[in-house]
Amino acid sequence: MDRLKNILIKVGLERGYERLTEREKKIINFYYLEGYTDEEIAKLYGICHQSVNESRQKGIKKLKYF
Repeated sequence: MDRLKNILIKVGLERGYERLTEREKKIINFYYLEGYTDEEIAKLYGICHQSVNESRQKGIKKLKYF
């Protein structure tokens, strides 16, 4: 997860990173940096892929609008 934090700091989104929940951080990391699909992440968490998608989108909005 330090990789995600370092990337966001480099592009000036460290304050947005601080607003993310731990779950959002992990999902964003899995999806964008590790290449997992929503379905694969959902299996890791034992939830439906729609929940993964919603968490990811919510996290991205926090980064985008901060």
